[in-house]
Formats: sequence, structure tokens, C-alpha cells
Amino acid sequence: MVDKFVITSRVEQIDEHLEKLSAYKGISFKKFLNDPIVQDVVEYNLFQIVNHVIDIIEHIVVDENYGLPASSYEAAQILSEKGTINKKDLDILKRMIGFRNVIGHEYININKEIVYKILMDNLSGIKTVVAKIVQDFS
Repeated sequence: MVDKFVITSRVEQIDEHLEKLSAYKGISFKKFLNDPIVQDVVEYNLFQIVNHVIDIIEHIVVDENYGLPASSYEAAQILSEKGTINKKDLDILKRMIGFRNVIGHEYININKEIVYKILMDNLSGIKTVVAKIVQDFS
């Protein structure tokens, strides 16, 4: 059985990071590109959001005895197979996880245009996907 406290605390942390990011929603792309501190703040908070989402999905998969995922991608796939999320949400989760891996491991230079686009266009989508994931477990 899923520990509701774990889910609730992670969602609260996600909300805190989203609130921090909302302070930068009005920044122009030019200002964003010219301010490495803003870039760092945005990237860090996005990184933390995805880490919390991964904690949530892995926690649900393990506590609901859906399996022992070898990766966060696999945990997301299991949630899709169990009907917790649909294919569109699975695709969003996979992109989030991939983005987090790029930031966390710096496999390649981080594309600032993508970071800016996420900041401007995808924060509400993150919140929507998280709400769908936790609706049956919080």
C-alpha cells in the first residue's frame, strides 16, 4: 500500500519548485540567455521536480507490488500498463526523465531553448501529469 505521506510531501515539494519557477515566467528569451544565474535556478528547479516525480512513480510501483523497475523509464512504463497514466502522459514522463538525465549527467550541452520553452509552456502540464499519477494514491 502506498504511503500517502510520501506522495503528499513530494507533491508539496513539486509545488514549491513550480512556485519558484513562476517568478521567471515573464522573462524574455534574451534576458534568459544573458543571465546564467536565472538559467541555473530554472534548470535546478526543473531537475528537482523530475526527481520528485520519479520518487512518486517508483514509490507507487514498488508499494503497489507492480514490480521492481530497473529504471525510472521502466517505472513509468509499468504505471502506463497498469492504467494509472495514458500513453500521452507516459510520453511526457519519458521526456521529463530524459531531460533530467541530460541536466543531471550533462551528457550534452543543455539546450537553453528547450529549458526556456519548458519554463514558458510546460509548467502547468507538469502539474497536470503529477495530479493524474497521484489521484488514486494520495
